Amino acid sequence: MSKSDGITRSRSKVESYKGFSIIRVYAVHHWWNSFSNCYEMSNQYITKRETYYEFCKEGDENKPAQAYNVSAKTIEAIKECIDKFIEDDSLYFTDAERNKYVRKPNHDCDWGYGYESLMKIMRQHKKATKRMKVLLEDRLEDANFHSACSYLCKCDYEGFEKWAADNCQFPEKFEIYTHTKRKRIPDPKNLTEAISKAISKVLEEAGVIDTEVSVNFIEDW
Repeated sequence: MSKSDGITRSRSKVESYKGFSIIRVYAVHHWWNSFSNCYEMSNQYITKRETYYEFCKEGDENKPAQAYNVSAKTIEAIKECIDKFIEDDSLYFTDAERNKYVRKPNHDCDWGYGYESLMKIMRQHKKATKRMKVLLEDRLEDANFHSACSYLCKCDYEGFEKWAADNCQFPEKFEIYTHTKRKRIPDPKNLTEAISKAISKVLEEAGVIDTEVSVNFIEDW
């Protein structure tokens, strides 16, 4: 028996089917007490009882995190899910897999991705199995990178890279101060244009392209 999110669950194996175990889950939902900031577990606070079926690989019956994220009302229905899963293993995933490939990586980077980390995901996606592709897409979806995820779902890597380049630019700032004696710079506008061209040329020679260089003259008294 396990408790989480105000739900008490008891699990028991019903039968084996094609290398998988069918698990009957009896779940009791408890009422949330906002005053005490906890779930009331006594019988008088039960809000719902339900029975459903899930499946896992044989041998993982006592590991709830290894159950696949699907539930069915009948044994016949869960067997149909297993048949579909055998044909296409990208349909269902375990909590353990989602923690490893979706939640933990997002937690480690604080749900933030830049150009280089997005390119890493793209390279992984190109070489991945269909099942792993879905997990990588779910990682971006979980991090609210919905547009980037849509490109991966279509395997549109060119569109993905362009989106990343347009939306994950590197905002670097350099400050230049001039201190002239006795005579001010006669034409600051020409100087800013010359500096912009010079910086752009240096970046181009270094292989940095598609870069906007903005030089502003600020009169500081």
